[in-house]
Amino acid sequence: MGQPVSLRETVMVPPPPDPRFDMQSLALLDGHEAATAALLLQRVPPVAPTERVNRVLEIFTANPNLVALPIVADGIPLAMVNRKKMVESFTRPYTRELFGSKPISAFVGNLPLVVDIGTDLDEISRIIMETDMQYMYDGFIITEQGCYAGIGTGYDLLRAVTARSQAQLYRLAHFDALTGLPNRLLLLDRLGQAMSQAARGERLLAVMLLDLDRFKTINDTLGHAVGDRLLCRLGERLTACVREGDTVARLGGDEFIVVLPNLRYVPDAAAVAQKILDTLHQPFPIDGHEIFVTPSIGIAFYPFHEGVEALLQCADRAMYHVKEQGGNHYEFCSVEMNGSNPRRLSMETELRRAVNRGELELHYQPQVDVANGRIVGVEALLRWRHPELGLVPPAEFIPLAVETGLIHQVGEWVLRTACAQARAWQDKGLAPLRMGVNVCVRQFHQANLVGLVRRTLEEAGLEARWLELELTEGTLMQNTQTTVAVLGELNAMGVQLSVDDFGTGYSSLAYLKRFPIDALKIDGSFVCDITTDPNDAAIVKAIIAMAYSLDMRVVAEAVETEQQLAFLREHRCHEVQGYLVGRPLPAAELEARLFAGAAPQLRRA
Repeated sequence: MGQPVSLRETVMVPPPPDPRFDMQSLALLDGHEAATAALLLQRVPPVAPTERVNRVLEIFTANPNLVALPIVADGIPLAMVNRKKMVESFTRPYTRELFGSKPISAFVGNLPLVVDIGTDLDEISRIIMETDMQYMYDGFIITEQGCYAGIGTGYDLLRAVTARSQAQLYRLAHFDALTGLPNRLLLLDRLGQAMSQAARGERLLAVMLLDLDRFKTINDTLGHAVGDRLLCRLGERLTACVREGDTVARLGGDEFIVVLPNLRYVPDAAAVAQKILDTLHQPFPIDGHEIFVTPSIGIAFYPFHEGVEALLQCADRAMYHVKEQGGNHYEFCSVEMNGSNPRRLSMETELRRAVNRGELELHYQPQVDVANGRIVGVEALLRWRHPELGLVPPAEFIPLAVETGLIHQVGEWVLRTACAQARAWQDKGLAPLRMGVNVCVRQFHQANLVGLVRRTLEEAGLEARWLELELTEGTLMQNTQTTVAVLGELNAMGVQLSVDDFGTGYSSLAYLKRFPIDALKIDGSFVCDITTDPNDAAIVKAIIAMAYSLDMRVVAEAVETEQQLAFLREHRCHEVQGYLVGRPLPAAELEARLFAGAAPQLRRA
């Protein structure tokens, strides 16, 4: 028997973890990844050329999905036995009795097609077409480092080539050809999804429009090739500044869009914008040049600005306002820029009146000790009961309060009311509960925060250890020297400090260990899928382990199912908060529950 047909020497590519071709995985190929024979590899045990025909027929009978069987001697492929031809030939009368004991090598003629595992799919397709499609029917043998590795089929090859073509067409339609970032079409799709999620979760969505200052000068001076490389590097730096679930897209030219979903406060977006400014201040080394660029960034928020086009237009207006001021900065879309939105202006006016009219109220959500099922603390959550609109979603009015500066007045009211309520419950004979109060970045960096907290505790007669201030990662990462000093004073006073929504922000763990933090609160976006998503489960386990190593409490938010609770208990999470153990309640309702001893009954796993 002659030598097998071989294509060409190529770089070896290791087989995928799953030996069978995975069409769904291949569909993700974007034209930049190698599509080789490794994707088609089926590790079928070969037969020796001396194997009897009857035994080969038995193998085909026992494996109905087996299309072909390779004949291999000492690791060298010699032939391929096609299932259909074999079965058809030996179902005729007497053929099995006459030839069943003969070696299989006597019944194969054509030499097989043999390809290296690193051979490109297009090259395999070319060879098959040049041989009148013979091997499309028979299949082919795949070798690795010169030895038999498995087989591939024409059917899988056809599926792979088709899927790759579809993936390339999808990429051309949805991604920018220069930078590889999402283009306007994909951006609009993701932005629509993010707006829907923000509406359901009562969270903020930020849209940043970034335009380089004086980019035309770089193009005219250094040439368009350098300008193109600069845009690619810029896209890489922007992507490094945001979270995995955020979107960085290129609209065209030197305009980029950054979409930040699932934000709690306006300053969280400001922290990202500042991070982008700091990152772009570093020079770009390109073709022997050190290029310095500065951006103008406009920021708009949902639900302040409703609709995709409204968000983009507002961000665009804010960006041009920055350019008019000289660039190299970021700015939020203000009321003046968005005069066409009377509802927002009316909402601001109503919010200013709400504080004095007594329309604000606090609801309290229990935090439960996983070990014993007792309520050990509550989080004070702000509500606005509008006389005509009813309860206004927090995601709509709290960011407005931050942007307009009302947050100082509102935040002081929340702090005083929460501390007074904690003391009132103690005076009525209830066991002391830790009172959690959220503090946004603008409140935290006000000059008199430490003094305000001290006076509020004294006025309420509440011991500092029963107050916990909840800070976001964005708050901690702004002006870290001042942050360390303020946290140190609060800690010395005895106030508890926690990081809220941990894992969703942009903090550095190297910085985190510098702060006197007492607790980490795991964001609910990680908790909701811990029993089904291995990535979320790994993140939650890592946060819990890190909290233990830093001697911090860890609290899981948005716990809604027994399965989530069982997972958190198994991994030694200290406390949980969520609808499974208690929804936010007005003070009177929670008080009645506490007096009734209605602590949540946490089932044991």
